[in-house]
Amino acid sequence: MPHPVVRLLAAAIAVSGAALAQQPPPVFHDQVVVTATGDEQPLADVAAACTIISADQMRSLGITSLADALSWAPGVVVLRSGGEGGVTSLFTRGTSSTQTLVMWDGVRLNSPFFGGYDWSLPLAAGTDRVEIVRGPFSALYGGDAIGGVVQIIPARAAGDAASAVIEGGGGSWRRADVRASAVAGRWSMVFVAASRDGSGPLVNDDFSSRTGLASVTATLEGGSRIGLLLHRTTEFTEIPFSGALATPHRSTSAAETVAALPLHLRLSAGGELEVTLSRVERDLRYRDPDDPSGFVRSDTVADSDGARAVLHERLGDHLLVAGGEWRGDRVSDGSNFGVNLAGRRQTTRALFVQDSWTAGGALAVVAGVRWDGASPWGSELSPRASVRWERGGARAWVSYGEAFRAPGLGELYYPYSGNPHLAPERSRSAEAGASAALGGGRSVLQLVAFANRQRDLIDFDFASFRYVNVARAREDGGEASWIAMLGARGRLTTALTWLDARDGSGAPLLRRPAWSGSLTAAGPLASGVEGAASVVWVGRRTDLDPVTFARVAQAGFVTADLAVTVPLRPGLAARARVENAADRSYEEVRGYPAPGRRLIIGLEASLR
Repeated sequence: MPHPVVRLLAAAIAVSGAALAQQPPPVFHDQVVVTATGDEQPLADVAAACTIISADQMRSLGITSLADALSWAPGVVVLRSGGEGGVTSLFTRGTSSTQTLVMWDGVRLNSPFFGGYDWSLPLAAGTDRVEIVRGPFSALYGGDAIGGVVQIIPARAAGDAASAVIEGGGGSWRRADVRASAVAGRWSMVFVAASRDGSGPLVNDDFSSRTGLASVTATLEGGSRIGLLLHRTTEFTEIPFSGALATPHRSTSAAETVAALPLHLRLSAGGELEVTLSRVERDLRYRDPDDPSGFVRSDTVADSDGARAVLHERLGDHLLVAGGEWRGDRVSDGSNFGVNLAGRRQTTRALFVQDSWTAGGALAVVAGVRWDGASPWGSELSPRASVRWERGGARAWVSYGEAFRAPGLGELYYPYSGNPHLAPERSRSAEAGASAALGGGRSVLQLVAFANRQRDLIDFDFASFRYVNVARAREDGGEASWIAMLGARGRLTTALTWLDARDGSGAPLLRRPAWSGSLTAAGPLASGVEGAASVVWVGRRTDLDPVTFARVAQAGFVTADLAVTVPLRPGLAARARVENAADRSYEEVRGYPAPGRRLIIGLEASLR
């Protein structure tokens, strides 16, 4: 019997061929993606597996945490240790949670300490959309982009407007969001402030989050523009237990501050130069006054300064994207037992170029390469190429790419366990996909097959008690998604993923389910009332017992959320939603019970 990936690809080609005469799908007309090519492109023209989650989609279901929305995308699994604020891991196509690059409007957010990004931190407030691009993208963005890239696009000013949301519910849930935007001549401004608080089912299980966004943009002569972006998020989370031990006063707090100065210059020849200066400050604190060894505290500060310059130039049938990047990372870490890292620094430099060539309209080729270098791990060359064929509402593509993740400063220099001789983790990946417009262009079906091979993975060696490049992994799988219009304003999205992720010895990788999927629907019901529903399914997977550390089979789970918005008068609406509507008892991560059913009600006001 053919391999499941081969069967999926054959189905994709068959569906694509059956729809050649269709027109481009209306469901894609209003969507553009930047992350896939480094240049703004219609989603329907991109030769990559992309998912866009808009602010309207998140608003319809009352989504407050971006991690909850990411679980709708095919190929993506999000697992949280308990309730809101708990440690949250993102697995893209089965790759490690440290192998997906996270960006905020082009600024890297991944930590330089031990890599990865804490997905319990970002809130949906102040977000215009989230772009999820799956596959290797180190050719454009450098390290960490092995499984893919998640880019958070902040809210933009579309005119003079203001809105506010206030709500409360079970588990001491409280939430407030305020947003205002204004356009005055050449100036546009956006200001957002949001907070949320709540309690979990256990003792010492409270959480709170705060976020704020300020964006000011000035339009210059000739269509150029310059802006200033400031974004800050803080979080406080209580930790109720560790293994079998209750921890009645243990807590963590985190803060992330992003500042960016983007400049877009329109060149006389028709091209555009994009320059971004940025700074990211991360602060993580841990406190446990009841630890058997005494009051334990630790503090980590990880800062990154960056500069990125990109030239966009069209030469006939070629669209050239070329540029360079500089990043300076710095980490300090210590506890009441002493200093671990005292301002350890690392500087990374990069050059990249990409050419998008359209040959006769039906055929398009994208090829790019990037060089990254830093001491002590050396340098990496990351190529990527894709070929897309399109006709009418159908398209098919194949791509190949190589990607890497550089060792973090903690893996390199942490006392006793650090290893300055570490090499980057490396991967080679291939992808084939097809999509087709169905039903007169009112729906789109997309099927993608992928294979990923990783080597030199960084793992802790208990024999030498240090980090070493010893591990290997492979991820094979397929993704299916269907987006359909429901009436004039409704929308249905479905996603299904099959994954076979194993380490070098053939054992399943932890917390990677073989099957996962989602379904979301939103649209008008009657008399101005709007409704929305979301169902997320995560199948059986291998996990670790938090007490014995033995491998165990973790049961799958299905959870459903419902929401309704009822207009009261112009500019004012009542909102109600139910999280975990079926009141399922389940654990996303072994040993951490997820919250039960929660009813939340509130008001939403808007002014234009």
